[in-house]
Amino acid sequence: MVLKRSTGYWIGGTLVGLVGLYAAAGYYVLPYWARTRLPEIVHQATGAQFGIETVAFDPFEWRAELRGIRLTGADGKDLLGLESLVLDIQAMESLGMRGLAVTAIEFGKPTINLERRADGRLNLADLRPAEAEPDPSSEPAKEDSPPPLLIHRLAIDAGEIRWRDALAGEDAAETLMPLQLEVAELGTVNGKNGASGRLAVGLASGGTLNWQGQLTLMPLVSTGSLRLEGIVVPKLLKLAPKDVLPVTIDAGQLSVTADYHLSQHDGGVNLALNNGVIDLKKWAISEPAQHRSLLDLPSLTLSGVAVDLQDRQLTIAKVAADDSAIQVWLQADGVVNYQALFAEPGQSSANASNPAAAPPTPAEPAKPWRLKVDDVALSNHRIEFTDYSLTKPVTLELTELALAVRGFDSANPGKLPLTFATRINQKASLKLAGDTVLQPFGAAWQVTLDNLLIKPFQAYLDPYLNLELVDGAVNLDGNLQLTTTDQFQLTFTGNANIDNLVTRDQIKNKDFLKWSDLTLAGIDIDLNQQDFKIDRVVFERPYFRFNIKKDGTTNVDELSVVKSPAQQNGSKVAEAPTKPDVKSPEPKLVIGKIEMKNGRSDFADYSLILPFVAEMKHLNGEVSGFSTEKDAYAQLDLQGKVYDLASVDIKGKYQFQTGNTDVGLKFTHMPLPLITPYMAEFAGYKIEKGQMALDLQYKISKGQLEVQNKLFIDQLALGDHVENPKAMSLPLHLAIALLKDADGRINLDFPISGSLEDPKFSLGALVSDVLVNLIAKAVASPFKMFGALLGEDKDYSVVKFGPGSAKLAAEESAKLDQLGQALTTKPELTLEIKGKAYETQDWPAMRYDAVKDVLKKMKSGELRDQGQKIRHEYLELSDDEYRRLLAKFFGEVFPEELDRGLFGKPRLKSDPNVDFYSVAQQRLEGIFHPDPQRLTELAVDRANHIAQYVTMQGKVERGRVYILAPELSQAETADGLNSVLSLGALP
Repeated sequence: MVLKRSTGYWIGGTLVGLVGLYAAAGYYVLPYWARTRLPEIVHQATGAQFGIETVAFDPFEWRAELRGIRLTGADGKDLLGLESLVLDIQAMESLGMRGLAVTAIEFGKPTINLERRADGRLNLADLRPAEAEPDPSSEPAKEDSPPPLLIHRLAIDAGEIRWRDALAGEDAAETLMPLQLEVAELGTVNGKNGASGRLAVGLASGGTLNWQGQLTLMPLVSTGSLRLEGIVVPKLLKLAPKDVLPVTIDAGQLSVTADYHLSQHDGGVNLALNNGVIDLKKWAISEPAQHRSLLDLPSLTLSGVAVDLQDRQLTIAKVAADDSAIQVWLQADGVVNYQALFAEPGQSSANASNPAAAPPTPAEPAKPWRLKVDDVALSNHRIEFTDYSLTKPVTLELTELALAVRGFDSANPGKLPLTFATRINQKASLKLAGDTVLQPFGAAWQVTLDNLLIKPFQAYLDPYLNLELVDGAVNLDGNLQLTTTDQFQLTFTGNANIDNLVTRDQIKNKDFLKWSDLTLAGIDIDLNQQDFKIDRVVFERPYFRFNIKKDGTTNVDELSVVKSPAQQNGSKVAEAPTKPDVKSPEPKLVIGKIEMKNGRSDFADYSLILPFVAEMKHLNGEVSGFSTEKDAYAQLDLQGKVYDLASVDIKGKYQFQTGNTDVGLKFTHMPLPLITPYMAEFAGYKIEKGQMALDLQYKISKGQLEVQNKLFIDQLALGDHVENPKAMSLPLHLAIALLKDADGRINLDFPISGSLEDPKFSLGALVSDVLVNLIAKAVASPFKMFGALLGEDKDYSVVKFGPGSAKLAAEESAKLDQLGQALTTKPELTLEIKGKAYETQDWPAMRYDAVKDVLKKMKSGELRDQGQKIRHEYLELSDDEYRRLLAKFFGEVFPEELDRGLFGKPRLKSDPNVDFYSVAQQRLEGIFHPDPQRLTELAVDRANHIAQYVTMQGKVERGRVYILAPELSQAETADGLNSVLSLGALP
């Protein structure tokens, strides 16, 4: 009995001792061992310093609590800090499930310091033990199922994760705090609902991350919701590698919420997101080089986002954005700034350095992602585009921009209803509405463009024309269709107009082309077929200025900007290769009617010796049936006025393709003084008075020109002479006087013809030649212009005289009578008389007077000796005096041949019986050679006799008769001794 009791005491004592030992080991030994041995074990395993302040273990509750845990790296920096760690194990439950059941795992204020050093290595990489060399003979380890594990509660309280990236920069740091995590019923044991948990993390840079959901580990399945709110993107991006983005995000918040479902299957892991919302607030993006703003985005929301990784599908119920501002510019090199920013880097040269490497096996193409967007709504956006490729940068601003698109599905690229509206440079508006197809691109839009001012586009015109766009606005309304299937196709139907256009040349700073309105109604364009139709074109109050400069060039010529050879070479663009088998159709243009209302034009010709300026007003009319089609004629009917006085009327037809023409041009009541510059250029005279009517009929057929010119001139009077070395020397006054009828009118009708295919053909030269020939013909035979007033069988251009005589014969007097009567009918004509003397035929009849004149001079000398002064031309000699002086003169000339009789009578020594006086007269006449003065005086006498006759007998005003300089002819003529008559005109 005692033995049994002792045995019981011994067993009880043993049990108590064992329990005591167990308790002592749990309460004291194990904590001590943990405090002393764990730092060494951890250091040996990781090389880091491990410290722990206190360790408490309840061996009966299987609850351990560690405090003051600290892990320090080799560089002395903390890697891990933990204020407390509580591990509460359910021993009995663990035995029952043959695994591990944990009541709770609690981390109190854990701190983790993560760092990527400048060499790219993580600080945690120092903790990894050296990897053992693999044993090639060993078999790969088989994957075992994880042991049963159940954690009733897993919690992290006030956790903190610090991240610093020395590779990204000094400021690349982020802290996640406080980190709160609580998970219930987490394990590998199949539960009814799995684990449930929640996570809340704050970011020191701004924003929070929240998770709440259900989680099953075997198999991996999780459902729940994620909420990322207020993430400050610029601060977060400091953690990213440098230059990871080509732009700088200066500001912006990101919020994302979504429900998710995560599941593991044989093919991998599938993630599906639903009810997602992505919200961007207050984003500001800039270009990194010059820090120029690219995008200011107050708000962008993607709602109803759903993602299915397994099916590779992304669905967005709605995309909405408001009030953004986008900056776009074209650089000086012609590249858009976004092209330069997002250009793909050059391809790697690894393959090129190893040409022997086998080409990689092409991977099986992955299933393409499907994108569905139900609704896109953009409103009140602004896009500012600046073109720096021009000498003067141009800015185009789109404001109040709104875009709405519905029903996009990348798997079913059908028609997308689209509406687009914007204002352009605050003044204009553009609206598009219709269907759009993205692949291949196509569109059917209703287009409305209102009040697009053209002046802001001046810089695009400057490289080509010296023309200033002062004013003007474009309006457009119609239907536009675009397709890009086999080739680009564009069709447009609608109306357009350009109102209040004003252009000004930049050379003279004067208006060049303008109108109040240009309307194009019924436009029908098929670009692919090169078919252009317009029902009606209307010019309201058009104006055009055309000038010819002194050097013969025009103001239109000087509009073109002359480029240097370097500019010309630099502007050459490589031509895109064309398909040789595709032949473009010939362009076809059809315009139903072109109307001009109240047009005006200024014309000036400064190439003339006197500048010519003309103003045409009240230009009205129409051109109907204009077409490039074969055999189609355009009908012309235009009217206008020059200086509000002369009427202009143009009617006829013109064929565009062949150039065949039948056009009539009529000018009436044209004041001739207005065309003085052309008369001064042509003939060197101004026009003082006159009026003109012109009727021209132009016909062109198969390159042959026929022009019928009918010219009527009334009361033409020339003005002052103009010094012009280029003018033709024409007796214009005479021609005009000859061409005028009794009423002062000139009627001309002369045709002109020629071949337009002749390279030397010039219509202006033909007209000039005809007029010159007409004038030359009239002046060459002026007396024939009198017609029936003169006898056609007589030559009225000469008057015949006897040898040495100025006396008019009866026949010649009769001719002068008829000429005088004709001259009275043309009072502007003058008669010009040129007296002529003929040495060979007139002088023999004039030598007697020459001897007599010497004798008179001898008599005058004798009287002078007696004290009387009488000029010889006033003396008359008696017969006795004549014989006395003749003998005296003979003795002075031939003294050896003169002899005298007994009573002093003169006789010849050689032959005393002949008649001395007749021989002496003959001998003395022989010593006189032809005297130009005497012959000239004869010519003058003849002219005077004619002049006296026509003024006294013919009743011609003396002021219309001119005696020309006499003419002395030494040649013998068979036509008689004629003085010449010619006609002139009063100035």
